[in-house]
Parts: sequence; structure tokens; C-alpha cells
Amino acid sequence: MDVETLRAQLEALEWTVSPHGRDTFKSVHETDEGTMTIYVRLHENWLVGSVVPFLSTGGANSFELARWLLRMNRDMFMTKFAYDEDGDVVLTVELPTENLDDSEVSSALRGLLRHAVEHRRTLRLAAEG
Repeated sequence: MDVETLRAQLEALEWTVSPHGRDTFKSVHETDEGTMTIYVRLHENWLVGSVVPFLSTGGANSFELARWLLRMNRDMFMTKFAYDEDGDVVLTVELPTENLDDSEVSSALRGLLRHAVEHRRTLRLAAEG
């Protein structure tokens, strides 16, 4: 896979993309839960899609949040929560590029966006009440 193939796959998903550094695209989505920005990067052997940060915490992550993230990781297909180097929560999907086909890319990236919307809603409701 190369960058132009990735761009074509993102455009086939009807995602508006703009370059964001080397081998990375930025795609902004207006959703019921607000704007979602997804970065899609092509590494040597991996395709990585991420919502960074998904939840800004500055590393002040409670035990309850960590447990919830682990439960969600167990239940999600391909998409996973993690902490970045600043301690913020990110939502990501990683696919090996060897033998990667369009349907896998589509499924993974659509799933990433769907989970981002669903879990942003869950966290917003939890914070409100």
C-alpha cells in the first residue's frame, strides 16, 4: 500500500481528507456528538487510524476510567483505547498492510468513527449525571 492508494480508499469512503504531515491524512467528521477528527497514517507495515486525543485528561485517569476502557477494548472489534505519551485517552485501529484489502480498511475506519461517536456520547452522559 502507498499513500495515493490510501487517499483513494479514504475518498471511496466519502471521507474528506487533507494531508497532515508525512504519510498522514486528517479527516474531519460532523456527527451528532460534535466534530470528530480522525488521523490516518501509513507506516511501513501498518495502517493506523486514530482519534487523538479522544479524551483529554493530562494523565489524571481514574481507576474507574481505566476499568471502563479495558471493558470497552474487550467488546470492540479492531478498535482499541490507549493512553498517549501525555496520558490522554486515544481511540485507535491498527491494521497490517500486508494483503490488506479495501473492505478491511472500510470496516476498520467506519468502526473507528462509529465507536468514537458512541463512546463520546457515553462519556458525555456519565459526566453530566
